[in-house]
Amino acid sequence: MKGHPSLIDTATATVERVSAELIEVRFKPDVKLDVEGIGEVVNAKRTLCGADSPDVLAVMPPEVDFELNVLNMDHSRSHGGCPTRRLAFAGQSPLNERLANLYFSYFPRQNETRVFHDERDARQWLDQRTEVVTVP
Repeated sequence: MKGHPSLIDTATATVERVSAELIEVRFKPDVKLDVEGIGEVVNAKRTLCGADSPDVLAVMPPEVDFELNVLNMDHSRSHGGCPTRRLAFAGQSPLNERLANLYFSYFPRQNETRVFHDERDARQWLDQRTEVVTVP
């Protein structure tokens, strides 16, 4: 990753490569999510992935304003997402959880994806799964 940024700040989220195994996407509060903004996040994630396939932890603020058309397209496919291993999505509210589950049912990812209420549970799942994968 030499020569690559480790943090990219977009209009709607901060995308950070926190380790060789993990990229964290933190959506900003008080920002309206739209297709262009999600595209910027996907592009930032792809830049930080490089040639690797890290896990991704995506964290939403509890209250999110968004344009409905963000739920109508496969953003990874449309914007050329990177080959991540697993995605843990922390909705932080029941509505965000329901919307994420609905979105992923219409646009399933090739890799394992789980939706959680809070970041702690999402991170714990990623940590447990990493330990299982790395044990000889």
